[in-house]
Amino acid sequence: MHADAVALHKILNGNIQMIIPIFQRSYSWKPEQIETLWEDINKVYKGTLNDKTTHFLGPIVRIELPTRSSTDTRKLYLIDGQQRIITLMILLACIRDVFKHDDDAIVRKIESGYLLNYEEEENRFKLVPSESDKENFKKIILGIDGLTDSRLKETFDFFTDKLFKGKKELDLERLRGIVINNLIIVSIDMDKDENPYIIFESLNAKGMLLTQADLIKNYIFMKIGDEKNQKQLYRDYWHPMENLLGDDLDMFFWRYFLKEGNFVKIKRTYANLKFELEVDTEKSVEKELKKLHKYSKYYSRLINPEKEPEEKLKSRFIRHKCWEIGTAHPFLLNIYKDYSENNISLGQFCEILDIIEAFVIRRFFCRYPSNKLNKLFISLYTKLGKNNIVDSLKSSLTDECPVDVQFKQGLKTFPIYTSGRDKTFLILETLENALHPKEPVEYKKPQIEHIMPQVEKDPERLPSEWKKILGENYKKIYTTYIHTLGNLTLTGYNQELFTKPFNLKKRYLSKSPLALNRYFDNVDKWDEEEIIKRSERLIEIAVKTWKYVGISLF
Repeated sequence: MHADAVALHKILNGNIQMIIPIFQRSYSWKPEQIETLWEDINKVYKGTLNDKTTHFLGPIVRIELPTRSSTDTRKLYLIDGQQRIITLMILLACIRDVFKHDDDAIVRKIESGYLLNYEEEENRFKLVPSESDKENFKKIILGIDGLTDSRLKETFDFFTDKLFKGKKELDLERLRGIVINNLIIVSIDMDKDENPYIIFESLNAKGMLLTQADLIKNYIFMKIGDEKNQKQLYRDYWHPMENLLGDDLDMFFWRYFLKEGNFVKIKRTYANLKFELEVDTEKSVEKELKKLHKYSKYYSRLINPEKEPEEKLKSRFIRHKCWEIGTAHPFLLNIYKDYSENNISLGQFCEILDIIEAFVIRRFFCRYPSNKLNKLFISLYTKLGKNNIVDSLKSSLTDECPVDVQFKQGLKTFPIYTSGRDKTFLILETLENALHPKEPVEYKKPQIEHIMPQVEKDPERLPSEWKKILGENYKKIYTTYIHTLGNLTLTGYNQELFTKPFNLKKRYLSKSPLALNRYFDNVDKWDEEEIIKRSERLIEIAVKTWKYVGISLF
């Protein structure tokens, strides 16, 4: 190993090509990281007139590759540091673009010194990024328009905006000099016989911020070995997974491994996969990659319901997402596989989703602890009888599902609105559709209305008309019932109603086409008694809608 603290121009000068290995993540710096780097560069720019101030950017790790052709280009794997190097090369390309019509000499200096080699085709580029970044990076380096949306484009747009806006104030030639001379990098060059995959993994052990997905990717492609096969498998399976799930990739891997029925901490996802594949052959690792790719499609539809082509499943996935039933995903990955392989019907899948929703909602309103659900759903699939999957599911959930009496009591006093607007809307929408099934509510068009108005948690702020309607116990009534089911409805007149007295609210509600609001036609006052009556009416509908999912003993 050889390490030197050098300026950027020492990294980029000469016929050199740094290749991002296939196991590395794509370019991923976000705007706040770009902004921080720009501020650091500006501090150096403004801090001295003799350009002796330097700024340390951290280390990069490279391994030289044996030359595989007649080219004179020195080729290296860039194992660590690609985010910084790519960002600085984009900045240099943007400085070059500003000079394009003003100073050809500086344009040539930047291109030949820091962006391009005197070679042909692929060897022309001083850096070869990951597959997903190649086209955009080439366009930036060559000064070609037409970038597609990506992190690279965001960085390019950021620097372009800063440079063109500051063109009059900035000495861009001096800025170029600072970027290549005053930004110091520790270049760590490893021996040629070092294993890049092992180095990448060891960087994680030393505190580098690598995700579980980064480590899994590294390990899988290390086990595959053959470079040609690596690239083909990356294009066919890994890259589509990255595009499909993005930042959800880590969570997918965790829930994928949980589906087998054993609990694994999320930080141990990679270690678990490594243990399982340690003695496996290259073919079995390929098989696991293809399996991951298949399950990633199922997972994508669970977390992004709009991607689900089957409408009956999509509507249920939307409801699950609203209720944040992510703990059921390991179980549902198995169920989706059964459905995709025609081991269960669409009707059975829908019924299973309805059972899970009713189970979670009943527990929620009865204030059952949610921390138990994770382990419950992880082991659930292993308990199912494949000959009668729905009944065995009900049987497995019996002991943990609140019965009707508990559910009714929970709904009566639960401040539903405090659980969030989306959950509250979904409850009211579902009850509306149970009352009025032929004309279902269009999601999120009506607004949630408190009949007894909410007044910033302070009943003293209630208008005098409402204090009179509620009686001398108005404070207790307000605190107890303000956010409960009996006091909530849906309306398109939320802004108009606000704190109006009940008789005026009733006029608006009488115009409503919603079945929920037909209840008020025969109500002349709105006090504790009436809130309780309406609550009991809606609770009866809720009990029939989110049915008890267990096997009744009576």
